Amino acid sequence: MEKLSFRLESYEGPLDLLLTLIKKNKVNIYDIPISDILDQYIEAMNMMKEMDLEVSSEFLVLAATLLQIKSKMLVPSEDEDGEEIDPREELVNRLLEYKKFKETVPFFKENENNGSYMFFKIPDVIERPPAKLNYAALTPENLLRAYRVSFNRLEAKLPPPVESFSGIVGHEKVSVRKKVTNMWKKLIRKAKMLFSELFKGVKSRPEAVASFLAVLELIKTNKIRVEGENASDLMIERISDEENLNVDIIDD
Repeated sequence: MEKLSFRLESYEGPLDLLLTLIKKNKVNIYDIPISDILDQYIEAMNMMKEMDLEVSSEFLVLAATLLQIKSKMLVPSEDEDGEEIDPREELVNRLLEYKKFKETVPFFKENENNGSYMFFKIPDVIERPPAKLNYAALTPENLLRAYRVSFNRLEAKLPPPVESFSGIVGHEKVSVRKKVTNMWKKLIRKAKMLFSELFKGVKSRPEAVASFLAVLELIKTNKIRVEGENASDLMIERISDEENLNVDIIDD
């Protein structure tokens, strides 16, 4: 290989210098002539010193790495499968990664000022007034009325069940224990919710009845409390920190 003469440039790091030498020598990055590249790398470092440019420890570390690779290439070694180990492989991988990141620099430089003339306003914090609850108005009748309102709304949205067209009389069995478990999972994620939210996803009358029985079981076992005056705005609040409930004691 002919002696390479080049104008000293500013390099962002040792890998940048090494990539420049590989490019100027027009050699394959997967088959780097370590001996020649090492000589040119050291020559560039000496020129940097002559020009009173700072040579950081990173440049010295890479120079030592190149020397180590050069010495390993003098004594070939093999892996467990008998294939020859290329000591340049790790260095090549580092160079490819660095080259990939370096190629993205023009894109970021081109777009670095995007949005510089845009201003954003922080959203205003709107405090909701605390709810005024009248616990004296909380009665079993109000709870039952809330259930009926939620069920009637749900029933009005649901299409006729498939069973009504089949001509076969059957009874859907819905597990109250399963409903208790599902409701409790919702209340673990969100400690307080509207009574009607517990009935989202209910698709049949038996399922709605089982859901209502599940609410009663949670009230009876002091796991939740119900707040509110009107059937449309009753709130369910979790008052227990248990993550897993023992549903075996519940009649299914």
